[in-house]
Amino acid sequence: MTTLDKILKNRLGFSLAEMIISTFIGVLILIVIATTFSLNEKTLRKANLTAELTQNARVALDLMSREIRQAKNIVTTLPVDNSNPATVAHELLFEDGHITSQIQYIRYYSSGTELWRQVIVYYFDVDPAIYVHFDDQNAFGGPTATTTDDKIIGEDITQMDFYGPNIINVDLILQKQGEQEQIKSIINPRNI
Repeated sequence: MTTLDKILKNRLGFSLAEMIISTFIGVLILIVIATTFSLNEKTLRKANLTAELTQNARVALDLMSREIRQAKNIVTTLPVDNSNPATVAHELLFEDGHITSQIQYIRYYSSGTELWRQVIVYYFDVDPAIYVHFDDQNAFGGPTATTTDDKIIGEDITQMDFYGPNIINVDLILQKQGEQEQIKSIINPRNI
């Protein structure tokens, strides 16, 4: 046998130590890749959830802002600020300024995690076809209220606060799958 044949015969495989080291390095690389993938997926999921919550709040606030700006009268008594949680309003009732052919009121309120928009009309029992103001009186007392529309306009809203006597502040807290977003808006009613 030549010297070259002896060298090749002795180098036919890897030693046990080389196999253990290469396996350990491969496992470390796989752990780093899996951890990076998992963190990226978690970050993407959180960003998507935050975007969804922000979009839910934006859509709800857009509708509320348009209608509150046109309000003729805010019926709900609103505190000056939100320093006392016991006095902050969690729903808002106001006279609609968009519809001029009849008197109607809009109420925003939350039920569970849903934001609702309710249209209410008031009338006297002697003539239910004629709508009146909520505080009007006749010989028999105050008017009867009835709801003409009640629909969900937002979701994932866990808290809704209204305050400010002239400029209305709206604070929304949205929560879904452990993520929470707080959105604030200031609305200046034009007709009050």
